[in-house]
Amino acid sequence: MKEGLVKLLKLKSIITMIMIIALIIGWFMNKVTNEQFIPLVTTIITFYFAKQEKVEER
Repeated sequence: MKEGLVKLLKLKSIITMIMIIALIIGWFMNKVTNEQFIPLVTTIITFYFAKQEKVEER
């Protein structure tokens, strides 16, 4: 059970980092505007930490 949970957290971390990096690259290449960038990054980070906290409480 714990092994599966650890794998899930690692996968979630990798996906979160990929999404953040993709948004940063898009922002630097002017594909993503400031109005899109800030809320998306904030949402992704908030979701990541909120879900991680709930999983650890169990």
